[in-house]
Amino acid sequence: MQKASINSDRIKGWAVIVGILYLILQHAFYLAGHHLASLFGIEPFLPKIALDDMIPIVSAFIIPYVWSYIYWAMGPMVVSKCEKRHFADYMAANLVACVAGTLALAFFPTYMDRVAEGLYKVPADPTFFDKLRMFWYSLDGSETAYNLLPSFHCINSTLCYLGVAGRREIPVWYRVYSLLLTLLIFAATLYVKQHYFLDVVTGAALGAAAFFICKRFHWGRMFAPLERLYKRYKEKKEE
Repeated sequence: MQKASINSDRIKGWAVIVGILYLILQHAFYLAGHHLASLFGIEPFLPKIALDDMIPIVSAFIIPYVWSYIYWAMGPMVVSKCEKRHFADYMAANLVACVAGTLALAFFPTYMDRVAEGLYKVPADPTFFDKLRMFWYSLDGSETAYNLLPSFHCINSTLCYLGVAGRREIPVWYRVYSLLLTLLIFAATLYVKQHYFLDVVTGAALGAAAFFICKRFHWGRMFAPLERLYKRYKEKKEE
C-alpha cells in the first residue's frame, strides 16, 4: 500500500511525452491564428489603450518570458501527479483554450507596429537583456507583431497555475513557484512589449474560463478513448 502511494506521487513517464507534445501543439495553434486571418482577408486592429503608453520597457523581464516555454511543458508533467479526472479536465481546458484563442486570433486579428512603438531604438550601451529582447523580436515578426489578443502566454500560464492550485498532491513550494512565475509572465508580456494590457486580461480570462468550464462539466471525458487505447497497449506489453 505504501509503495503504491509513493508511485502515485511521481511524475508519470507518459506525461513527459504529453508535455512536449502539448508545447508543440499549442504553438501550432498560435501560429495558425495569423495564417487563418490572412486567408480570410481580415484586417488586424490595434488593441492598444492609454495605459499601455505608461508601461516602460524593462528588458530583464525577457527571462521569465522565455522561461515560460519550459513552464508550459512542465504543466502536464506536474499535474500528472494528481488524480486522472483532474488531469483529463486540465488537458481538456488546455485544448479548449487553444482552440478558442486561435479562433479569436483568426476572426479578430491584432497587430503591434514595433517601429512606431519605438521598440527598435536600441540603447547606446545595450545590456544582455536588451540584446535578447531584440533577438526575440526578430523571431516573432520582426518590425510587426501579430497574434496579440488573447495572449497565449497568459492563457497557458494561467492554466499551469490553476492545474496545481489547491492540489495537495503538489508540493507547496511548487504551487507558490507556479503562482509567482505566472504573475511574472503576465508582467513580462507587458514590460518586454510583446503584448498590450487588453491581451493579458483576455488571455488570463480565457484560460480561467476554459479551466472552470472543463472542471465543472468534466470535459476531460473526451480523452476516454485514448485512455482505453493506452490500457490495451500496456496489457499487450505485459503479456
